Amino acid sequence: MPALANDPAGGVSLEVLDGGGRILARLDTGVITDLSCTEPAAPASYVEYESVPMPELDSMQGTDQRFVYRSLAPSGPRNAQATYAVVSGGQEGQGQCGLFDFVTLTDSSGGRFAGEYGDGSGDAQDTDTYLDGAERYRETQEYSDIKEMLTSLRNAD
Repeated sequence: MPALANDPAGGVSLEVLDGGGRILARLDTGVITDLSCTEPAAPASYVEYESVPMPELDSMQGTDQRFVYRSLAPSGPRNAQATYAVVSGGQEGQGQCGLFDFVTLTDSSGGRFAGEYGDGSGDAQDTDTYLDGAERYRETQEYSDIKEMLTSLRNAD
C-alpha cells in the first residue's frame, strides 16, 4: 500500500489484519496534519472507555502520548463511532472535531496507529446498540490483543 506520508522526510503505512483479512488497525507515519473544524450544531456525546499513558513513546513536540479507546455519538445524521488509537495530549476538547486519532512524533509531523470498533455484521445499527457493543468489546481477547499491539509502539533508535 502506498504511504500516506506528506512529510518530506517520508513515512510508512501498514495495515494490521486478522486471520480473515479484516483490517484491525493502520499504522501511518510521516503525516503532517492541521486540525480545523467548525463548532457542531449540537453537543456530541463523548465517552472514554480506557486511557493508558505511554511514557516510552517520545515526541519531539513535547506532547504526552497515550492509548485511548473512546466513542463519539454526534447529534444529527452521522453515526456513532468508537475508535482505539495512540493519541497525543489529554481529553480536553475531545469530540468537538470528531475523533482525531493522531499522535505527534517529530518536530513537524506525526502519525496514526488506530482502528475502529465494528461488530463485524456489516448491518446498520441504532446508536444505542452500537455503543453497547463498543463498551462490551473491551472484554474480548481481540481488544486485549489490539491494545497490547498499539501500546507496544516505541521510537526507533
